[in-house]
Amino acid sequence: MHAMFILLISIALALGIFSAAVQRGANIVKLDRRMAEMGVIAGALQLLAAAAGYGIGHWILSGDIQRTKSAFLAHVLAGVLLAVVGARMLMVAFQKKTLFEHRMEKIDMKADVLQTLKLCVNSLLAGVACGIMRFNLLSVILTVFAATAVCSVIGYISGRAYGGEQSSRIADAVGGGLLCAVGVLLQIL
Repeated sequence: MHAMFILLISIALALGIFSAAVQRGANIVKLDRRMAEMGVIAGALQLLAAAAGYGIGHWILSGDIQRTKSAFLAHVLAGVLLAVVGARMLMVAFQKKTLFEHRMEKIDMKADVLQTLKLCVNSLLAGVACGIMRFNLLSVILTVFAATAVCSVIGYISGRAYGGEQSSRIADAVGGGLLCAVGVLLQIL
């Protein structure tokens, strides 16, 4: 059961990065090896944010709180955190966006890293939820890294091939919906 939750959370977070990469990929004239480098960088940043969040979540339920009300409190707190991140992603999906038609010769690593850092807040909060639930740390960070790196590269390619507007909205909506669903499932199970 934990593996399913970890996978769903990782996919939802990766869809947020996919959304950003699609928008950036739509403006690129030619894809090159920088796309793969940016995928690894995005995965590493998400991994670090998830690991930091995991540590915070693990610390939150340490000591007396852990011994007394751990199962109930952990499910409620983790579910609320995931639902908040999911709702944030859903709001991003449905807000009006302006897509600039500025063509770039190559991927702007600095701008893309900054955009990925903004999205690391989602990964940090999801990491807190995973730490609270005491999911396996190695499974969490490796799954987040792999899903993010792959979705980032696919996002650049997809954005370059199909444009960015609709794919971006759909990815954010699906990712937000997945996190909200996992948050609700944690309350039920």
